[in-house]
Amino acid sequence: MTGLMPIGVFARATRLSVRVLRNYDRLGLLVPASVDPDTGYRRYSVDQFPRAGLVRRLRELEVPLPEIAEILAAETPEQTRAVIERHRERVAARAARLDEIAGRLGAVLAEPGRVPSWLHVYERWRDAQPTARILVRTPLTGLAEALAPGFARLFGGLAAQGIAPAGPVGARYLSDDLDAAELEVELFAPVERPPRPTAAIAAGELPGCLLAATVHEGGYDDIETAYRSLGRWIAEHDRALAGPAEERYLVSPAPGTPTAALRTEIAWPVRPPSGPSRPADKETK
Repeated sequence: MTGLMPIGVFARATRLSVRVLRNYDRLGLLVPASVDPDTGYRRYSVDQFPRAGLVRRLRELEVPLPEIAEILAAETPEQTRAVIERHRERVAARAARLDEIAGRLGAVLAEPGRVPSWLHVYERWRDAQPTARILVRTPLTGLAEALAPGFARLFGGLAAQGIAPAGPVGARYLSDDLDAAELEVELFAPVERPPRPTAAIAAGELPGCLLAATVHEGGYDDIETAYRSLGRWIAEHDRALAGPAEERYLVSPAPGTPTAALRTEIAWPVRPPSGPSRPADKETK
């Protein structure tokens, strides 16, 4: 057969490595024109240059291999455009995400070495409070997606017993290791009377304790700044942690509520240097 070349020559001509060509052969993206049945040597045709160039260019654009296979197998221009449009939308979403991350990095670099003047840190005593509670187990990356159905289950369990929350609902992070495969998070609603334990909810209690707290305003994308600032304040004021971190959703997401209006109290149970005795409620910066 004329016009055929060994894989090494084809690799140089198309600027695709021999290893990549073998992988493309295995995936069916760029199958050799012939394979010697005795030696297994691959030989390619000059007519395969355009296909090789298309595959290389699509990979440079970070099109996933399965979608390249769809493009190569497309029978109409409309099918090809549909695959390319999906990839374009994914790239645009990734670019937006990178812009968001860059903005957060800027905030981290600009974060001052002390508690920001806009962040009001205070201590308050909380009396023991009965709650309705459920436990949610989720990886940290899936936390946001787990909260909404978890609270829906909590509210549904309360409604079934004719119990209304007696204050803002919240979450307690019972896991200390945020790098664990799963976090254990308690979602709670303060109540006037404990609920009857069911498959949906259980009775619980927020312990009476001293809390160091601050209120984060706005969405949750930059809530880490408030956590870091609260941690810095606790270190500077010689407090010891006495329980899991808590969040209370003073103004929680709801239809028609703008992100800027959201309010979340972040609170950590602490022991003052003098011990765990109950102090008078006080606020400090």
